[in-house]
Amino acid sequence: MFALLVSLISFSLTAADAADAAAGHRVTSGRSSTVCATTASPDFGMDLAGSGWRFRTGDDPAWAADDYADASWDSWTVPDDWGRSPDLSTYDGYAWYRKTFTLPERPEGVDDSSVIAALGFIDDADEAFLNGERIGGTGAFPPAFDSTWEVPREYYPPNGLLRWGAVNVLAVRMYDDTGGGGFYKGPVGLYSKAHLRNLSGPAGAAASPRQLAHACAVLDRQHEAVAAGDLGRYAGTLDHDFFHQGDTTARRLADVRRMMAGGSAVVLHDEQAEVLVDAQGRLVVDTVRSWATSDGTVLSPPRREFLYIDPHRRLELGDHSRFFRDSYRSAAMHRRVEFTVYLPPGYTSTTARRYPTVYMLHGFNGSNIEWEARDMDQVIDRLVAEKHIAQSVVIFPDGASGWWVDSSAGDYATMVTEELVPLVDRAYRTIPDRDHRGISGVSMGGQGAFTLGLTHPELFSSIASHMGALSLPPLAGTAEEQAAHASLEPLTLVHSLGARQLRRHSYYFDGGSEDDFGFGQAAIRMGSELAAKGIAYDYQGGPGRHEDAYWVPKLDRSFALHSKQFRAHPVHRQYEPHRPSPASVWP
Repeated sequence: MFALLVSLISFSLTAADAADAAAGHRVTSGRSSTVCATTASPDFGMDLAGSGWRFRTGDDPAWAADDYADASWDSWTVPDDWGRSPDLSTYDGYAWYRKTFTLPERPEGVDDSSVIAALGFIDDADEAFLNGERIGGTGAFPPAFDSTWEVPREYYPPNGLLRWGAVNVLAVRMYDDTGGGGFYKGPVGLYSKAHLRNLSGPAGAAASPRQLAHACAVLDRQHEAVAAGDLGRYAGTLDHDFFHQGDTTARRLADVRRMMAGGSAVVLHDEQAEVLVDAQGRLVVDTVRSWATSDGTVLSPPRREFLYIDPHRRLELGDHSRFFRDSYRSAAMHRRVEFTVYLPPGYTSTTARRYPTVYMLHGFNGSNIEWEARDMDQVIDRLVAEKHIAQSVVIFPDGASGWWVDSSAGDYATMVTEELVPLVDRAYRTIPDRDHRGISGVSMGGQGAFTLGLTHPELFSSIASHMGALSLPPLAGTAEEQAAHASLEPLTLVHSLGARQLRRHSYYFDGGSEDDFGFGQAAIRMGSELAAKGIAYDYQGGPGRHEDAYWVPKLDRSFALHSKQFRAHPVHRQYEPHRPSPASVWP
């Protein structure tokens, strides 16, 4: 839940300091300094989308240089989509984009470090260069390829790099592994944080000097407490009902305690902190937050966060988000792994109620972050409101391209069944039994839903597959490993199981008649296999290719399957303590 750092910053504000800060000026304390601006700071935006780009396939480090002559390259428009281009629809590999543009004279109150290079969404991996200097990258290029097509790109140019009132050059190197390719979604440009908030972010009015001082004082107390290793003092900055990106007060303090136990001093850092006031009167700090040790070890890298503060009690409330990324250190994967969490509408307004869980597995070349690009939280909220599906915690693991089995590509089956399931039951208010736990998946994930569900009947009671690879074995690892996994092909697995074993689960699956990989026919065959053994199932076919337009509208069917299973096993609802309404807690 945390985010990296380099040095301690402190906000000890005098009245004069606060007035300067309200104007976006530098605030200096005895030990450190930062810019604590309000929304009165300039709303700057340089939109770079549209025509005027240069493009070519291939790869050459020389193409990053700002003085490279690219006049012979193809003229191009961004955003684009290789999949819809006749010349690129079958191309997989490297390509470069270059954009030459003139910045206006520097707006008053704007420095380079307050400008974010937002490059939208890129399929699959990229790195960006501004005036010849690398400003960031996402994913990884071959031979250690890592697809990150679903991750929004935001890079932070260092001070002194932008040429105000002069010509600048942005060069973007990218690599596409399969399908799609290119800049497929914006925004693309150079923007201040205030401008990005106007595009997509919490709305609010400029904080007054007094409100600004209150917000900065809370951050100051947090930074000093962490630097001093004083967990109790840090706890005193958090509201009793603090809930931020999945962290309760207890969980946040446990994480900070673990960091402090590492032997080195811990440093909390906030950069580019801007303060506004939302419609409920809360102070909202738009910051780039990070955690590290004093010797420079990264504990959590810089990440833009919105911190919510009660202006009267001067406590951090948390964002009370219901859709966020969580992570843990995985023994199975030998690294820290991420997963995305959706919490149902009633979760953050209750403290005792427990909820069933659905595990949702992504497809090949995907990750847990792809669900954000689909606004899956809004999709599920609508299903709850309009289709009356059961309110459930939904977990989106990151399975990369590991086909949800254990292999040399990663022990993804163990990660889900032996680590993630018990961890989620400990960290969130779930109903921790198989009757209230379902598993769904898309494409490769549809195959994974069948293999994990059927091989772990003690964990899952309902199985759903959207255009799943039901006729393929898991294609992960070496040739020998793939051969060893042949029996996990869902059609083969179902054929091998008896009716009594199969009846332990309920089933939903679909597949389009024009599915690009023939998975529509695989779904029909799955229906025949189950019917031959007298097993009930819900199937939906019809026209459609292997794409979101086919399966997303069918989520009501798969979640209805899980909901029916959950409701068939009612549980006693625990007494819910009286809680003040949010309006009385959040001014």
